[in-house]
Amino acid sequence: MRWRQSFIAEVSQALQQLGLRACPVCGSADALGVGRFPVFVLDGGPRPDSDDPSLGEDHDLTFAVRIECTACGHLMLFNAQKYRTGDEPILVRERADEEGQLRE
Repeated sequence: MRWRQSFIAEVSQALQQLGLRACPVCGSADALGVGRFPVFVLDGGPRPDSDDPSLGEDHDLTFAVRIECTACGHLMLFNAQKYRTGDEPILVRERADEEGQLRE
């Protein structure tokens, strides 16, 4: 799965409006890139009353947008739900074709 191109454009525009026009670490304005694929962040852990290291029942899955500076490697994650526009799909499934390449 990857982000829809329209969603990437929407997130990029929103982040620029919020002031993210350059890398906050090295200051490079041309090196920030939005990742094509979502990052899944799992918040949670084992139940406090258990010795079992498996995940407890209380956990959340966050779909994050990855922004990375190609100049210095600074990495930022942003919650994708903050940039949703209603029920519009924001992900596209990719499947491998016969040549082994990815396509929509």
